[in-house]
Amino acid sequence: MSAPITNPLRCSGCGRSHAAASDQSEWNGDFTEGVLRAVICPGCQTPAQSVEALVNAVMIDPDTISHTPDGRARAVEPGMWNRIEAATHPLVQDDPDVHLAMAVRDGRLLISVAGHSDAALVSALAPGPCAAVATAALTAAGATHTGRRVTVAAEDGFSADTVILVADHAVLEDHEDRGELILLFNPDVDPALLRAVAPDIAAAMRSQLRPTVGTPNGPRGLPGQRTDGTDLTAVGLATSSPAWQQFWHGPAGFDLEAGLRGWTERIMADSGATALLATRYGLTWAELPADHRAQLHIPDTGDGPGLSLATLMLNTRESDWEWDRRFARVCPDRLPSDLRGLVPTHLSALRSGLLAPAAFQPDRRRSPAARLAHRVTALTTTAAYLAVDHAHFVPADLALDVATTAEPDAETLQALRLPGLWSLVLHEPVPVRAISADDDELEVMTAHGVVLGREQAVLGAVLAAHPDHSVDTSMGLVLVTDVDDRGTRRWYLQPAAYGSHPAGRLLYSYAAQLGFAAWLNAPEPPVRGTSGKPDSANQLKRLARDPAVKAGALHRMRVLDYTPPPAEPAASRPSDGTGTPLSHSGTRRAFWKTGVRIGIRDSAGRMVGPVYKDGAVEGETFTRERRWIRRSTVRPDLPPRPDRHVYELTNDPATAGPGPTEDGHDLDRLET
Repeated sequence: MSAPITNPLRCSGCGRSHAAASDQSEWNGDFTEGVLRAVICPGCQTPAQSVEALVNAVMIDPDTISHTPDGRARAVEPGMWNRIEAATHPLVQDDPDVHLAMAVRDGRLLISVAGHSDAALVSALAPGPCAAVATAALTAAGATHTGRRVTVAAEDGFSADTVILVADHAVLEDHEDRGELILLFNPDVDPALLRAVAPDIAAAMRSQLRPTVGTPNGPRGLPGQRTDGTDLTAVGLATSSPAWQQFWHGPAGFDLEAGLRGWTERIMADSGATALLATRYGLTWAELPADHRAQLHIPDTGDGPGLSLATLMLNTRESDWEWDRRFARVCPDRLPSDLRGLVPTHLSALRSGLLAPAAFQPDRRRSPAARLAHRVTALTTTAAYLAVDHAHFVPADLALDVATTAEPDAETLQALRLPGLWSLVLHEPVPVRAISADDDELEVMTAHGVVLGREQAVLGAVLAAHPDHSVDTSMGLVLVTDVDDRGTRRWYLQPAAYGSHPAGRLLYSYAAQLGFAAWLNAPEPPVRGTSGKPDSANQLKRLARDPAVKAGALHRMRVLDYTPPPAEPAASRPSDGTGTPLSHSGTRRAFWKTGVRIGIRDSAGRMVGPVYKDGAVEGETFTRERRWIRRSTVRPDLPPRPDRHVYELTNDPATAGPGPTEDGHDLDRLET
């Protein structure tokens, strides 16, 4: 009996199986960003592809072709690396002010540290193999923690394939020790080195890179965390750097304070806090000074802390918050540490985790910064609880496509209507780099696999609507998660503007799903027991095990019900947008399509007539609707784009490559 075929690859031209071919040694692989995207048999290779593969075979060492854990081949192109090794560097060994050096050599990332290095520098490296190799080297060298912060600075005169980490007093003109380590790099640094550092460090480096006009794969200012030690999430505003401003607010700018003031008016009224202010304190909200309303704080005439309207606002949702806390404690579906594998019942842990119990206590916050943090936390958390009747869950397999959907057209945006005045969407974490990626970057990212590390990721959003249910585009709240410097997973609601920038497209995508997509209603909640206190720990523990509750019954959570739109008759081949037929395959991100014909059915569920054939009559046999089209491959029968690189397949691309060696780590096997 022959061995089963485990290699699923087929020629992108003729479809011939690579596993069954007797001429495997003559096949070529088509790589993008070093990742195998297609294979080409000898009969389908163009002369240019054959020549390019031969040239690359001479120029590139066959050892630089490795494999990802799921068997995809990866070629290390010039400047790239797929192995990490500890090494020695004379600058690090000889100069006590130089704590780290990293360089790319022959497909290897070399990391050099010494006994005087600050062991805390590991937090500045990319989590996974980079941090693992550095940690082992620091431990072996006897390095200790001194608690220095890491900043970055671009300097001409350094090699583009090397970065070094230097004590601040050795670099700055005043030679003062500010407790910092400065990562020095060339403004034309090899972009591959940005993969070796933590996302926040990489973002700071990108902001200082020399512009690369006309370079398709040049550095991009993707968003990242701040590196100056400021705890932005204490006030829920991660918007200090230009890259973050662009991501959240767009290029035209956004009056965040105006957005917060507008939502303050709405949330005070919708939550019942305005009425509570009148009954409890005899104060009329509309008659308060504008600055008191904006700051959600009435100062005391003496030296007291004053009255916190933010606390008053939260008090209106305290019972809902307490219920979430009790349910999360007894629910068998524990919140995953990396937030992967979310289910509807995790809403309780996430929603109650937006603030600490102290937020409900009488205000003793004296500093303006503390009051600002409390104000934003109260606003965003109360908004999340106002959406308690309109919570929506996106299944894991749809989350990436929903979050990266192309911006709908103007007509679709005009027609948007939300199901409630306040709506919440929840899904698996999607990295912000996927949301900010252009079409080519998203194609490469999804082919290689979107891996979530310490970086920021999006979990959903809270959206508001006007009384007519049209979208309130003054502001939205995006649910963001990341890992802090202590390694603790956290999440918070980030104010964002609607628009054509990444966060703006994300909000519009959620609004379109809420307005046009089909959602499964939450099942009926199970009958509660008659013994014991309602919503006691025992009652909730019993309910939490019920399948209906797991599906979102108690949380009144609807689940996105995606059904592909009906197939249309074969039409002319798609073009590149200029009317020219496509000559290469590609990936199209998810988008909203207007005018999709949907057949009308009778009471028995049967089609009443044709949809496309003769006799089809709009309004009688079919209607036109907007439908969401998931990410797909366009013209898979065509060869890939010519800007992809072609290599000889020197070994079976469907089998796992060699594991880690004694002197290094295999990147593909260590990445998680």
